[in-house]
Amino acid sequence: MIHRFCISNFQSIREVVELDFRIPGTTPEMPCFRRSRSRPDIRLPSAVVLIGPNGSGKTTILRAMAETIRFAAYSYDFQSNLGFLPFLSSETRNAPTRIEADFDALWLSSDQNPSHSLFRYVLEVERDEANYAAFKVSHEALYAFPKGRPRRLLERKKDQPIYVAKEMGLRSRDDRLSAIQENVSIISSLAKMGANRFSAIAQDIGNIQMNVAGSDPWRPDTEMIVRWYQDQKNLMGKVSDKLQRFDLGIKDMKLLPMPNEEWLLTFEHHGLDLPVALASESAGTRHLVHMFPSLNYVLETGHIAIMDAFDTDFHLDLSMEILNWFRRKETNPENAQLICALHNVSVLDELEKEEVFIVEKNRSGATHAYGMRNVPGLRRGTNLQKQYRSGALGGLPAFG
Repeated sequence: MIHRFCISNFQSIREVVELDFRIPGTTPEMPCFRRSRSRPDIRLPSAVVLIGPNGSGKTTILRAMAETIRFAAYSYDFQSNLGFLPFLSSETRNAPTRIEADFDALWLSSDQNPSHSLFRYVLEVERDEANYAAFKVSHEALYAFPKGRPRRLLERKKDQPIYVAKEMGLRSRDDRLSAIQENVSIISSLAKMGANRFSAIAQDIGNIQMNVAGSDPWRPDTEMIVRWYQDQKNLMGKVSDKLQRFDLGIKDMKLLPMPNEEWLLTFEHHGLDLPVALASESAGTRHLVHMFPSLNYVLETGHIAIMDAFDTDFHLDLSMEILNWFRRKETNPENAQLICALHNVSVLDELEKEEVFIVEKNRSGATHAYGMRNVPGLRRGTNLQKQYRSGALGGLPAFG
């Protein structure tokens, strides 16, 4: 689970924006709060919701997470598809972008003795003054916190040799370290060069499920979805059960073979003699069918999902039901975490203030964010939607 995420000088984010998910010790115990696997004294929300007007920077925050994940796991292969665009003012467009993330992971444990540790990943990139879109790494580091204080596992700074601790399974003078390019992550590079521990770390990072890509949320095409359901037969029954709860007309979801050796995803409806193809179903049904494999994977493995425009095409009750998959212990026994942006503020009626972060822009066009729990005087049990719509919590759209 992610404990904390910190960003500066990234797209609409100018000054430091910090999302601290750690729940204060005075907060009552609730099923939607989970104990950190690495630090049982720390509680974290299993569902984190970003709320704010269109254009406030919700997607920017999620994109910062997504770009950092892609950089750490995949930059060796996809250098040209990665970017850390700065806040485009004259003062900041050539300044560094900096990102920090604190999180639980199994990266120092063995198969015989799996044990989570708390880690911090730090990334700072700088730009050529002639091209603010091009970047190179000025600082990259990974720390563990075995006894409260940070222990450096790997680090590189501009014009200095790369440091790797012995726990990472590499000698300090390994030839592979000198081959790492300035715009590629250490983790991704060493994973590709066959360093076993780094390969496992890159794979684990790559297993984070996201729909954040480019300007719009990414959705797998139908061909990919059909392949997923073919490869994982158990998903068919699971999503059929969910659809029957959400859509009273659907009886079952099935894959039908076609004459051209392809397969068609279809739905049987009460009162209809013939099945209906996925393309003819409602937008909400299609969205759920496309999203379900990723959410199911995260819930089964205890991983992380980062989802933009999460509630697009969903009825309020469906949005809340999916959020509750993560909030309930019986449907999320592995402590998976969902971090999402949505627009339907009616969900606030069902959430705790520690689960909600408000995102807005100031007059200079810079994004900032704060936890709803940090709003002075906001008591537990207060109607959060009513408070938000009244303007008392900030983050409301302004018209006219």
